[in-house]
Amino acid sequence: MRRRDFIRVFGSAAAWPLAARAQQAGRLPRIGFLSDQSERPHPFNARDYFLKRLYELGYQDQHNMVIDYRYAAGELNRLPVLASELAALPVDVLIAIGTPASKAALAATGKIPIVFSRVADPVASGLVTSLAHPSGNATGTTVITSDLAEKRLALLKETVPRVNRIGVLHEKDFQPGDAELKQLISAAPRLGLKIHAVAVAPPLAATLNAALGEIAEASVEALFIGSSGWFEDLYQNTLEVANKSRLPALYVRPEFVRAGGLMSYGPDWGQMYGIAADYVVRIVKGAKPPELPVQQPTTLKLLINLSAAKAIGLNVPPTLVARADEVID
Repeated sequence: MRRRDFIRVFGSAAAWPLAARAQQAGRLPRIGFLSDQSERPHPFNARDYFLKRLYELGYQDQHNMVIDYRYAAGELNRLPVLASELAALPVDVLIAIGTPASKAALAATGKIPIVFSRVADPVASGLVTSLAHPSGNATGTTVITSDLAEKRLALLKETVPRVNRIGVLHEKDFQPGDAELKQLISAAPRLGLKIHAVAVAPPLAATLNAALGEIAEASVEALFIGSSGWFEDLYQNTLEVANKSRLPALYVRPEFVRAGGLMSYGPDWGQMYGIAADYVVRIVKGAKPPELPVQQPTTLKLLINLSAAKAIGLNVPPTLVARADEVID
């Protein structure tokens, strides 16, 4: 885009990309990292994947890039303030992890480039006008969570052929989780299944324990653990729900299976965080968000933990085990 066109579209050359000007001024590019999760280390932490890919691309915090972090730790009402803090520094690029964080970032600035990740539906969330041609100052990656609902239910049914009623553990009043639940409810009749939703809300550890009672009363025969940054932050508590109920459970992320859960089906989340890091670097070098289409997963993987199956007395069909991309004994 020529300079006069840039000015015509966005009003002034003072809009974005700030990162390009940072390089021209000889200072280190400054990145804002906004997450709905907590800062404490765990297998699901987007920060680790992000920093690993930046390192592979030749960038390190406090070496040739400065990164400012803000974590909401599950308190989503804090995100607007945290996003505004990063925008006011100002940062040159803002990476937002999760749909709530991404929406808060977009509300905080229409000028600073935003790269989002762990977003189920960027168009429905109002982050971009289309995946192929994002407009404005945001782009990133999507994990297309809700579109996978029917396939995930089908895998549970194949794993437990007798299943009729599936319990869905989901985060209360969480937009991506609500969309996911609607997809599950819509898909269930086509598979001869019924859905019983079990909502949890902060304080999560306490309500996860309470969910066990509701699951038992509902007489569900399998569990689907929905998308939620809280479930990832408290993954051990989340796993206990399935373990104590002794029900077959399917998760959206492979990290749950590697930590002791039964099975998962979905994209490689680490890869998607890595692509977000690629986009941050490209913007630092002068690219503009509208030039970078929103990236979708190119591969979906099935993981099965046979030790978890044995613990609940489940024999996973050999045909399903043969199709798995990763089997944990």
